[in-house]
Amino acid sequence: MNEIEIYTIKNCPYCIKAKKLFSMLKLEFVEHNIEDNYEIACSQLSQKYNKPKISTVPQIIINNHYVGGYDDLEKIYKSDELKNILN
Repeated sequence: MNEIEIYTIKNCPYCIKAKKLFSMLKLEFVEHNIEDNYEIACSQLSQKYNKPKISTVPQIIINNHYVGGYDDLEKIYKSDELKNILN
């Protein structure tokens, strides 16, 4: 079973696109709305995945592999790299 997490805020067009892509691929995901603690959540993600300051959403993690934002997700989907990350 794949573990997909997506960190979002309300009304974010890229968050909506990412969720639609996962739904189209019939992949279940856990959504974390970080609107109320945006800066803290971004800081924690930066530290956890050893990334420079994260300041945008969505932030996507698949099977403990940090993907990044929607553009990153779209890139790995189109290159078929997503299949390698998924179980």
